[in-house]
Amino acid sequence: MSIHKEKEVVGIKDSQLIVRMMAFAKPYWKMIVLCIALAFLIVVADLARPYLMKMAIDEHINGINKPMAAAPAAESGKLGKLGDPVVYGEYAYVRISEKEVASVAEEPSLQRKQIVEVEGSHWMIDGWLPAKQEELKLVRENGAAVLQAGTERYAAAELDDEAVKQFLQQDYTGFVTLGLLFLLAVVGAAVLNYVQSNLLQYTGQSIIFAIRQKLFEHLSRMSMSYFDRNPVGRLVVRVTQDTESLNQMYSQVVVNLVKDIIIIIGIVFVMLQMSVKLSLLAFAVLPVLFLFTVIYRHIVRNAQRRSRIILARLNSFLAENLSGIRITQLFVREERQWEQFDKLNKENYKAGMVGTVVNSIFHPAIGMLGNVSIALLLWYGGVKVIDGAVTFGVVYAFTHYIRQFFQPLMSLAEKYNQIQTAMVGAERIFDMLDEKPAIVDAAKPISLPKQVRGEIAFENVWFAYNGEDWVLKDVSFRISPGQTVAFVGATGAGKSSIIQLINRFYDVQKGAIKLDGIDIREIPLDELRHAVSIVQQDVFLFTGDIASNIRLNNEAITDEQVAEAVRMVHMNDFIARQPQGMKTALGERGVTLSLGQRQLLSFARAIAFRPQILILDEATSNIDTETELVVQDALHNISRGRTTLIVAHRLSTIQHADQIIVMHKGKVREIGSHFQLLAQRGSYYRLFELQYKEQRGMQTAR
Repeated sequence: MSIHKEKEVVGIKDSQLIVRMMAFAKPYWKMIVLCIALAFLIVVADLARPYLMKMAIDEHINGINKPMAAAPAAESGKLGKLGDPVVYGEYAYVRISEKEVASVAEEPSLQRKQIVEVEGSHWMIDGWLPAKQEELKLVRENGAAVLQAGTERYAAAELDDEAVKQFLQQDYTGFVTLGLLFLLAVVGAAVLNYVQSNLLQYTGQSIIFAIRQKLFEHLSRMSMSYFDRNPVGRLVVRVTQDTESLNQMYSQVVVNLVKDIIIIIGIVFVMLQMSVKLSLLAFAVLPVLFLFTVIYRHIVRNAQRRSRIILARLNSFLAENLSGIRITQLFVREERQWEQFDKLNKENYKAGMVGTVVNSIFHPAIGMLGNVSIALLLWYGGVKVIDGAVTFGVVYAFTHYIRQFFQPLMSLAEKYNQIQTAMVGAERIFDMLDEKPAIVDAAKPISLPKQVRGEIAFENVWFAYNGEDWVLKDVSFRISPGQTVAFVGATGAGKSSIIQLINRFYDVQKGAIKLDGIDIREIPLDELRHAVSIVQQDVFLFTGDIASNIRLNNEAITDEQVAEAVRMVHMNDFIARQPQGMKTALGERGVTLSLGQRQLLSFARAIAFRPQILILDEATSNIDTETELVVQDALHNISRGRTTLIVAHRLSTIQHADQIIVMHKGKVREIGSHFQLLAQRGSYYRLFELQYKEQRGMQTAR
């Protein structure tokens, strides 16, 4: 299977993903609970505003026309439980609500009074007009004013402007009180939103920080086989963009989802309290919304998953081609590479557009359903206002509550999209975290002594990178402490694989590798790799200065030790010519250095770490002959008393080795010193003769 083709993540349920995501949020539960408490207060402030408007309309704008209970001024105490009375003439008056009408009607000591407006004047009538009012007519009987509504007749007394002002005084006071409460709700909600938003961002960023730390730590412990089958671009997408998709989940969705649910529950409760029929009418569109949501979930989840997979391929392709841009330009393959990038880029565009199109349909669809609900309300509620079944203030409040009801639904739709995005990211993140390192410490590790002797033994080792495609076949040899041993052989003979196995980049399938008599699988990885230092042919340098690339952020290595290592590989003259000496910054992967200079820097790195076992894997291939002689002299000094392993194609560089192991097709063909192997006139002899003829031919050509 191509490494650019990702395996499908299966077997992980949404509930499992949510539980695992919440585990990362657990350390911040107090902060989240505080944000939820703030969300509750914000909801109260939001729900209060339409209700305050309803009170302003019904209680004060039309308040003077509300039914009243009256009692003689001397007996105004009877009205105390109904509210603050207004004393006018010999009577005290109190407005009553719809719920109090029945109880007041049953109280014989209280009189029914109501103020109505007819022909531009205000009249106090004896009795209460019905909810559905017919047109009032003013008639006079025996000099007394009477208001007639249909067949009903009410005695009436005209009120002067001063009396009207007296009855309106409580409305003026009420408007001030309601205005202040409305302002308090607006300002309070704004402040609470600001505080909550900052807390959520802090919490979300802290959680994402922890997830990225865990991912990087996990990746640093994975074995080389994992990186063999996972391109860098894919891993970068998972550590950066997949984790960023969770950021919205933690910083917005979790708490605001609770907030939206509280808003919906609160609105439903308030609406049902005001009018059950209007509420049921407003909720008639919810089944359609549920159907839309089910369809939306299926489409957008698949779209997000495909988009992430294609983005990972795109990043992998981009990282690979930018790293190999010299080869692309050298072989004039720019157009072909552009075609491949264009194909992946178009696939990424199409995958992204699927989600965009679905969102552009789903979100307006929710808004349309909200408008349909308001239209139904205006039709039905308007009729009921005319009939007197409900007040205008209730209908007005309902229009606001329906808008508020569908706002969190639209917000939930957006959050649903974020949740689906987060779920896809979580699938990929947890898939990575669930993959256990192939190379791990033993259950009961055996520590190395402080001073490692450096004895290495391969005992019937079989090794394959894939299945049973054996790279090493029944390999056995022993290296004594302090020996310098070289491995030679044709390309693919298994030399570099032996090196990879010694520090456990991979584990053998059969047999055992022992260091000082201990199976290296029993030794803690940190101790094993501290004891072994490898200088490879392909040198990797990090972005940074020269000194940091030598000590690799190991503060235990002093500046003096770094300078000594540089002198030993004779780089001190080159560094002295640099404008900032050891602090000279290197380009990405040391691009500002020549191949030979990078190789020398890797030697200095190995020397600075003072390993007990030193391995050189084609380490002198990029160094000129003169520099090689200098390095060989330095290595001769630092390898004294240390076990040294050398992999080399140039036999002239390993003639001093105590022992030479000749590899052929994954097997040990010959073992001995340079002169012993020449005397055997076997594989080593033929390699030596071949290189000697090549060198002699080159010298003759010159």
